[in-house]
Order: sequence, then structure tokens, then C-alpha cells
Amino acid sequence: MLSPEWLSTALFGNTATRLLAVRVIETITVAATKVRFEIDTDDAEHPTRSLCVKGFFADGELSPINSRVSRTEARFYRDIAPTSKVRVPTSLYSGVNDTTGHGLVIMHDVIASGGRFLTALEPYSTDQAAASLQQLATLHAESWNGSGAGATPWLTNRLAEFAAGPMALDELQGHLDQKRGDALEPGIRSAERLLRGMRALSSAATAQPQSLIHGDAHAGNIFEIDGRPAIIDWQLLQLNSWALDVAYHLGAVLSVDDRRSSERELLQSYLDALSALGIDAPGWDAAWNAYRSHVVYGYYLWGITRYVAPPIIVEFTTRLGTAVSDLESFELLGV
Repeated sequence: MLSPEWLSTALFGNTATRLLAVRVIETITVAATKVRFEIDTDDAEHPTRSLCVKGFFADGELSPINSRVSRTEARFYRDIAPTSKVRVPTSLYSGVNDTTGHGLVIMHDVIASGGRFLTALEPYSTDQAAASLQQLATLHAESWNGSGAGATPWLTNRLAEFAAGPMALDELQGHLDQKRGDALEPGIRSAERLLRGMRALSSAATAQPQSLIHGDAHAGNIFEIDGRPAIIDWQLLQLNSWALDVAYHLGAVLSVDDRRSSERELLQSYLDALSALGIDAPGWDAAWNAYRSHVVYGYYLWGITRYVAPPIIVEFTTRLGTAVSDLESFELLGV
């Protein structure tokens, strides 16, 4: 993976720059693996560079799901990020193996550059949420109604695929019956109701303006650098309703109390950001109902999550499940 020969070709191609040494700094594996490393080169201006490679490097055959999400992320950095104004790590290489379907990305190491990754286990203020909503509005506006990068042919509707039920009903119920669901009322912990909600949401979402959405905009996929937010982890990129990103983001990053007290104001700030970017933003009533219904998506994602530290799973599931209850999302969807 980090052989000097392969890295030299991937990073420098046929240029005169020579790769002299590779040093691994840190390896982080959740589902995908991220390896932070340094390279030495004979480039007098940039003799040492701090980089990060992301992909699926576990032994054995790559699963279809992991193969797919790695391809999606690699294609985002290859096809979309170079012309987008959304703040993301700078990619130096992104590619897809035609034989295995495995996507891989090499980017600047944002930690070495002073970036700070956020988490569910530390406060996320309403000012931070307003700033990250601005980034989501930028992404959505660039592809509003399928324009621009929204016409990318390899994009799919992941919400519809989740609604089709990749996890068995009894397995999902087992997850919700564990600690992650302890703070939620019984009607919210029902896997059968949640799946019906996802199917109803999938049908309703098509009536919303479609754009590129991040699809997994929780706090752990936001980092701050130079005091401003940027977004990572583009594995669930899809063409779908703007409300999916906004509802999931606010429901996940904010504490329950902060969401309750500020979600209307923050939703309006998002709509104002769309308008400032030249988009005919949805009216308030339609936007509020779309927001209320789409929080179900985020709750479902954390209901099925396995490969994340348990305290984070519990926190996100509690926040998003409580939002589903507060906003009467299931009732609005008729389930």
C-alpha cells in the first residue's frame, strides 16, 4: 500500500521529483483504514510532506458494500471536489481499481496542518452548526435540482437503498433494544416502525428539490481548520433532498436542549444561505415539514451502526431518536 514505488507513481507520475523515504505516523481503523504518514523527497521546496491515505486494507476479499463506498469517496475527490467551493481536504491522488472495485484516496494530513476533528463527545455550539450548515448549503446549491455535479452519472439514491432494508428487522430491533435505545420511548425504539418510516420518507423525498448531499454529516465528519469547518468522509454521497443533510446534521451535532431551542433559527439560516447563493429556497412551511420528516434517516443510520465506539453510538442514537419523537416525524410520515 505504501511502497515507495507505488507512492512515487501515484503522487509524482512522470515528474522529476523522487521519493526518498516513507514513515507511518498513525494507523486508524474503524471500517475503513486511515494511515497518516510522512514522505521525504528530493524537492528542495517541499522536502517533507505530511499525508493521509484512506481505503479498505483488511485481509480478505473486499465486501460489496465497502467496495462501493470506497469508490464513491474516491470519485468524489476525483470528479467533484476539484471544482467545488465546499471545504474538504486536498486530495493528491484518487483512484479506483478496475479489478477489485476498491477506491483509494491520498490527501494532505489535516491534523499535521493544524486541523481538529470534532466528536459527539464534546460540545458543538449553535454558532458552529450555523457555520457547518453554510458548507452544506454550498454543496447543495452547486447541484440544486440535479444541476452541475448533481448530473454525475454514478450517483445513486442511498436513502432508497436503506429503505429497502439491508439489515434484517430482528437484527435492527436487537440493536435498538441495546443500550443505544435506553433513553428512547418504546414507540421510537420499534424497528418495524422505523423501517416503515424510512420507506415513507424515501417516497416523500422525491418531491423535494434534489441535490448532492453528504449523507453522513455528523460531528465526527467535521473538522475545523483556521477556525472554520470543513467536511470529510464522502462515502454516502448521493443525490437526494437537501433536508436529509440538514435534519441529520442538526439532530446529530447539537445536544437535545440546544437543538430544541435553536433548530428553527438554524433552519432559517440555512434557507437564507441558499437564497444568498442564488437558489429559490423552499418556503418555511414546506421546509419545516421536510426537516421534521428527514431526521428519521439519521436515526436509522445510527440504529444500524456497528463499527463505532459505543459511547458515540449511544449519544447519536439518543439525540436523533429524541428528535424523531420531538418533531413527531413518524406521525408526519403516517407511520
